[in-house]
Amino acid sequence: MEYKETLLAYKEDIEHRGLVDWLEGHTSFMRPLHRYYGILNIDKEKLHFTGSDEKKGGQFSLTINITDITDVHLGYDNIFRRIEDRSLGIFQFVPLRINFIEKGKEASVYLFANYSSLIRHSDNQKLFDELNVYKKR
Repeated sequence: MEYKETLLAYKEDIEHRGLVDWLEGHTSFMRPLHRYYGILNIDKEKLHFTGSDEKKGGQFSLTINITDITDVHLGYDNIFRRIEDRSLGIFQFVPLRINFIEKGKEASVYLFANYSSLIRHSDNQKLFDELNVYKKR
């Protein structure tokens, strides 16, 4: 499955966001907090994101083996809080967090898959369901 126009940020990107990042995430027609923008592909073995680093420029790529995923969470948490989103979570628009092992350490990324700013929608529920099916195999 392919999810175009996907937004991605590591846990550390959210924790260390600056005032400009926060303001952009709260301005109409701007995207939610993120660092990377690109395309997400998923199959029964891996999740692969390719895109660009919107903070530093250049290309970015991330591959996560399904077997390395330790947790999948749909919704706000203590890192990506409701206050980080301009709608405060009122419109069923929530981030998807994936915890996984990267280079022997626990890492977390937050996604908005198939993000549409026009209708402020993502396919995070669909991606969440798909990941849970693959994790059970």
